[in-house]
Amino acid sequence: MLPQAKSSFGSCALKIDNRKVEPPEAAKGVIARTYLYIEQRYKRYKMSKQQRKLMEVWNKQYPVTEWECKRAERIHHIQGNINILVNKQCLK
Repeated sequence: MLPQAKSSFGSCALKIDNRKVEPPEAAKGVIARTYLYIEQRYKRYKMSKQQRKLMEVWNKQYPVTEWECKRAERIHHIQGNINILVNKQCLK
């Protein structure tokens, strides 16, 4: 996304260039699934087509981690909410 940008946050791999942000590799999948869940759950929130495509790509490129599965279980237990994108991948 921002190959020329350098992190200005010490050891954090977050990149910012001209009002655009690229999160660290390890965060892209989690961010994608969060954005996709919010759009699905809350009808007033809509991403642009370009944003949605990027989030879908990140969701595929960066699979759910064991930590995400545990987190999703805890959220479901406490709140009753299920993030279908995470849940499907955890069941595999």
